Amino acid sequence: MRNLFFLLLLTLTISLSAQTKVKQDSDGNYVPVKTEKSVIKAKSIETKTGKTYTDSKGNKYPVYLTSTGREVILRTSAKTGKEYKQYLNTSN
Repeated sequence: MRNLFFLLLLTLTISLSAQTKVKQDSDGNYVPVKTEKSVIKAKSIETKTGKTYTDSKGNKYPVYLTSTGREVILRTSAKTGKEYKQYLNTSN
């Protein structure tokens, strides 16, 4: 009985944590709610250095300087379309 209760509780907690927050737009369609994480990440990039980074495919990206002094470029994932930071290792 104890094992059955534990299994049921575990199943419920896993199913509840996998839910996506959504809201209804003006047309009545449901869209995912954007979190504040992406806003916080964008604020940590302070200045554009004027330099560019060219990857192996020939794409050029502007280089930014973070508030901690590290160089970073902003890339977009081909699979998800989300923007992410790629830190550049400039040590020799």
